[in-house]
Amino acid sequence: MNVDRLEGVYRQLKGGFLQLWGRLTGDRAMVLRGKATAFSGAAQASFGRAMGAGKLLGFRRRFGV
Repeated sequence: MNVDRLEGVYRQLKGGFLQLWGRLTGDRAMVLRGKATAFSGAAQASFGRAMGAGKLLGFRRRFGV
């Protein structure tokens, strides 16, 4: 696992908790914010998986991040 995958999973969990809290309190904006956070976490975790697969093929990360 690399940093992108770990942070992506963290964001997915955070988004799930935000959605749950928003549903419990009736705050629709928080539910939507949680969905957006979970989606960005899924995208980042997917990027991390792709970079991990690329590393197996000998590619290197050249984004300067």
